[in-house]
Amino acid sequence: MNTPSLSSHRTVFAAALLLACWLNISNALAADKAKAQRNKEKNNALSDQFFASSDVPRLRIEIAEKELAKLRKQAPSMAQQGEKESASITVHDGPVVYTNVAAHLKGAAGSFRSVDDRPALTLNFSKNAPGQTFRGLEKISLNNSVQDPTYLSEQFSRELFLKAGVPTPRAAHAHLTLNGRDLGLYVLVEGWNKQFLSRHFKNTKGNLYDGGFVKDVLDDIAVNSGDNEKDASDRKALGEATKESDPSVRSAKLEKLLDIDRFLSFVAMDVLLWDWDGYAMNRNNWRLFHDLDTGKMVFMPHGLDQMLWVPEGPLLPRLQGIVARAVLGDPSLRKRYFQRVAELRKTVFTPESMTQRVRQIAAKIRPVIAETDPAAAKEHDQRVNDFCNAITRRCKSVDEQLSHPIEPLAFGPDDTAPLKLWETKSIFGKPAIDKTSLEGVETLHLGVKSGSSIGAWKSMVWLEPGRYEVETRVKARNITPDPGDSKAGTGIRANNQRSETFVTESADWKKLTSTFSVDGALSQVQILCEFRGIDGEAWYDLASTRLKKLPGMPERPR
Repeated sequence: MNTPSLSSHRTVFAAALLLACWLNISNALAADKAKAQRNKEKNNALSDQFFASSDVPRLRIEIAEKELAKLRKQAPSMAQQGEKESASITVHDGPVVYTNVAAHLKGAAGSFRSVDDRPALTLNFSKNAPGQTFRGLEKISLNNSVQDPTYLSEQFSRELFLKAGVPTPRAAHAHLTLNGRDLGLYVLVEGWNKQFLSRHFKNTKGNLYDGGFVKDVLDDIAVNSGDNEKDASDRKALGEATKESDPSVRSAKLEKLLDIDRFLSFVAMDVLLWDWDGYAMNRNNWRLFHDLDTGKMVFMPHGLDQMLWVPEGPLLPRLQGIVARAVLGDPSLRKRYFQRVAELRKTVFTPESMTQRVRQIAAKIRPVIAETDPAAAKEHDQRVNDFCNAITRRCKSVDEQLSHPIEPLAFGPDDTAPLKLWETKSIFGKPAIDKTSLEGVETLHLGVKSGSSIGAWKSMVWLEPGRYEVETRVKARNITPDPGDSKAGTGIRANNQRSETFVTESADWKKLTSTFSVDGALSQVQILCEFRGIDGEAWYDLASTRLKKLPGMPERPR
């Protein structure tokens, strides 16, 4: 009979010891993971409760002189910057006291205010005190709302983006006192960090890019969070895809790199709310996250304090963001965009529910405003009414635009298209504008009734990206320019361009042309037959007024 050797016993013992250690480590990791999950659920519940309530907390901030000095050095964040130096502050939320809170000033050119004025602040409760949260939130921003006298645009608009399926930090309000100075009502916004991302994505390891001040995806921009912050190849690949000249290849690349469905909802809400300072129209106020589970990039809105400035704005405005231009430049994706706009108009962008929500938010914050300034509260009532009126007007405009599908102008086999639909446009003074027949020719007639005048016939057309020439024939008589008008005369032009063959005196039938380009997405172009002067008249041959497609494409802008 063989007896196990001492070395065999030692091997078995070592294996058992390793197994026990592994089990202990595994149990500890599992316990830590379970604890982290419980904390996450607890914080989510606390933040959900806060943003769903009508509570306006009174926050009292104390900043020592030494820490104030750090904040006094900070300036508007318009250029690319590294992480700002934080000041350590104390925050009182009723009986609850938060210490060692990291704070820095926030805001760009329009909203930035010094710490001794009415500053906007970003507060990080957990940076220097791990585990510390404000009502379940690790990070918040306190916005001074200097560009939104209603104080409600942020909360209202963010709720709409969330309903549309676009990940967006939530907003509420707070009453703020800083070192004894009553700063009044502030907008409180959920911070950009992994805690926010975890509410919308299972995997938060991807880069979260900060769009900065009027920058696009190919510009040098900061990273808010991410496990590989120095690798910007994902963002650059998306930017390069927009520059692809072959439309089918470009669309395939975009479908692979971009969450198209969410992006269409993102742009649709930007346009419905007329977020003129957002990504689509101004390359501003945006964030971009790389969802590593899907491999796709997701755009999210930021800075929603200047909504509905143009209630009658077009559903396809001039786009500045290169990704927006590339996506809506694809006819099939543009069709999906309009379908999404129509869907959101029925389900999310409804005037009754929106105005009701506006008045609910206004009822919450009005007592805070009235507490310090009753006159300001009355003025706020009027601004809220104006905001609700803008919502009603916007919905009406959207419905009217959706009832007339946006289609590009159809060109014939010879690459020309007649311009048949014209409207009068009185720009200055008392111009004479009418249709008449001259020498057997049907014409658009322009002239002067009395004094210096500017008038035009206007034709609005939708054009795909490309190069174009508009041409016509004109007959002019006794044109007398206004000495103070450097553009006096008559001619045909597109948008803000001047005709290449402007007429400034009498002329028999003369051919006029003007070339222009359309870049990016399908764009609405205004064609003008224009007259500017103190005397004289002009006749435009309607049958000869047409658009011609020219060979080649304009250089794709960055």
